[in-house]
Amino acid sequence: MQPNQIDIERIHQAANFMARLWSDTSSEKDQRACNTWRTSDPANEKAWQCLIQAQEGFNDAPKDAIRIIARSRKMSRRHMLSILGLSAGGFILAGSYTKNHIMKTHSNYKNLATSTGEIKSLSLGSSNRLVMNTKTTLSMPTQNQFKLDEGEFFLDVSQATPYQIETTEGMISFHQGQLNIRHTDDITRISLFSGQDVQLIGNKMQNSLSIKPGQSLSFTAINTPNISTTNPNTIGWVTGKLMAQRMPLTDFIHELSRYRKGVLRVAPELNQLAVTGVFSLNNTDQILQQLQDTLPINIYQLTPYWVSVTAS
Repeated sequence: MQPNQIDIERIHQAANFMARLWSDTSSEKDQRACNTWRTSDPANEKAWQCLIQAQEGFNDAPKDAIRIIARSRKMSRRHMLSILGLSAGGFILAGSYTKNHIMKTHSNYKNLATSTGEIKSLSLGSSNRLVMNTKTTLSMPTQNQFKLDEGEFFLDVSQATPYQIETTEGMISFHQGQLNIRHTDDITRISLFSGQDVQLIGNKMQNSLSIKPGQSLSFTAINTPNISTTNPNTIGWVTGKLMAQRMPLTDFIHELSRYRKGVLRVAPELNQLAVTGVFSLNNTDQILQQLQDTLPINIYQLTPYWVSVTAS
């Protein structure tokens, strides 16, 4: 075995230990096992420190970039190496499935809503599924119509069904596949991950537009920016995760605030810090603590419902 292969193997082992320690189910047994492994061989400790300080080895890493933590204890060697190349300026955290992700079956969906931090999954017939994100107000005037007032939802439609989706910006026609729709700040964003083409028309548009699988766009009643490629990170919430890839800390905190009651503020100058990671939405306090532990920031809580993020 070549020396570089040995190093990769040790980094992979270190990643597994880190995933255990940063998961929601970490135990004293995990900590003891990690300590034993680190002290059993200087090369193991070197691999451990390599992960902690990995961002320092990349020339393009921001000065205050935070460190890389292992994403999953099942991560492959190839995935681990890609993370090391991709995540300079970020860190990866293991998380658990959100406890608010509930499967229900109802015959009447006329008025639906989720509270702050709640993620709700419902079946639509035998093979179609609706998942609602935090702070979403949605109604179904009929079994084939949605009206989104605010928030976000994901549709997984296996059996072709002619759905009509209305937002304040316009109308969307969808039949089959995986579709995510988000309406916040007077903008509707559509991301089609698979299935049949989606048609949309803004309230003040003359012609409809078509979106193909793998495409995403945001639109207002009047116009749409350029079509872009779908980003799987944007639907991490469907499985109870907040996912980020080199996201400015200010944007990350803004997104996190959607899942947290009260006020969560962040100093604008902290946008120079980047976050890459997978975070469990079960506990937003834990996410803030993890950020403070790895970033040059302070988390100040006047009350549990009034939190400020400032530079340290």
